[in-house]
Amino acid sequence: MEWFPSDHFSRSMRVALSVGLLLFAMACGNNGSTTSPSSGCQIITGTTTTTFPAAGGSASISVSPRGANCAWAAVSSASWLTVTQGASGTAEGTVQFAVAANTGPERTATLTITGTAINITQRAP
Repeated sequence: MEWFPSDHFSRSMRVALSVGLLLFAMACGNNGSTTSPSSGCQIITGTTTTTFPAAGGSASISVSPRGANCAWAAVSSASWLTVTQGASGTAEGTVQFAVAANTGPERTATLTITGTAINITQRAP
């Protein structure tokens, strides 16, 4: 069963509805978000996992804080995963990070943005 039968909606309308439902689910659920019990601050990143090739690379994650005085900070759990820009903020922002080349076995690390964990996996060569 299709979510949006093609005879009722155009392709662009189906895409818009799908994106709207995804954003609603992210805002209401705990998919890529966490709430600090002390401040009521919710951080929404929209993603909780990503994979890189052995060669490494870079990427960015949009951060959308929800709540008053909502400060956030990005921290890496491994030396091969570095935050290159946007390590902290108090409003919407972007965290840019880099993954160094991997010459060993597959590895994982966590990029944590004020309690929201983004799991980074890097493939072996």
